[in-house]
This record gives sequence, structure tokens and C-alpha cells, in this order.
Amino acid sequence: MLLIAALALVGCDRITGADQQKTLDAEAIGYACRISLKTPEDCMKENETYSPTSVLYGWKEADKDVHANAIDPSMGKSAPQAPQRVAPAATTESKPAAKKAAAAVSEKPATPVKSNQGAAEKTAAH
Repeated sequence: MLLIAALALVGCDRITGADQQKTLDAEAIGYACRISLKTPEDCMKENETYSPTSVLYGWKEADKDVHANAIDPSMGKSAPQAPQRVAPAATTESKPAAKKAAAAVSEKPATPVKSNQGAAEKTAAH
């Protein structure tokens, strides 16, 4: 009797549709990961209980929609602007001025290095 009851419960997920729901959940997670600009690998690592195949399928479906401009991954928010780079001074100056600046830097005397003679004298005295 117990064996018959155990065999009946083995296919319970298929009867109730729980296995199909878990597949659909995995696809939805993959879709959401693509929209949130996560890589499929990161998405699969974060959701190890779901089928990697289903997660990847959902990610690829969202990728198709993004490339077809059906959805906007920024969700209507403006993308953060990259800071504007300022050109280095040497490239904006004329060549003679740049040579003068380089010459001034090379003529600057070196800073004296502090010696560690006091510590050496103390250890020699002991």
C-alpha cells in the first residue's frame, strides 16, 4: 500500500502543474535579469534553484525585445552621463610652450632624502 501511495506522489508536480510554473518563473527571472543589465552567468548564480536553461531562455527573449526596441532597459530613466574628460595641458599648449614646461620640470632640484643614520648609530652602539 505504501509503495503504491509513494508512486502516485512521484508525478504530483506534473499533475498540479508545479513543474511548469517553476519553468515559467525561471524564464521570468532571466527576462528580468536582462532588463536590469545583468549577465546571464550572474543571474544563474543568483538563482541556482531554477533551471539554468530556462533562465537563459528568458534572458535571450528579453535581449531580442531590447534589440527590437520593444522595451527600454533604462525604464525611462536617463542614463548617467559619463564625466567629461579635460584634455591634458600639454596637448592643448603649443609645442614651444610645452618644451619650456618640460625643461622647467627637469631643472627642478631633487628633494633631499632623509637618512636613517640615527637608527644605524643606535644599533651599532649596542
